[in-house]
Amino acid sequence: MATLAQKIEAEKRMRDLLEQGGLPQPDYVEYGFTCIRLFFEDTKTVVVIDIDEPADIEGTVDPGDHLDARRRGSRGH
Repeated sequence: MATLAQKIEAEKRMRDLLEQGGLPQPDYVEYGFTCIRLFFEDTKTVVVIDIDEPADIEGTVDPGDHLDARRRGSRGH
């Protein structure tokens, strides 16, 4: 499972890359167990950044699990 520090760093790096490329910032970001998801509402696009391989756990895990989700607007970074 990716650490919170890894997720924050991945978000920061993506925001920096978008800014350098003159591209819009995401409308919000969700933190998953092993990834972050950047949502762009105008283009109806989601960019998924895999940070870590999923751990072997018992049972089924929904890849879109929102238990570890953080929604933040583009101004809230």
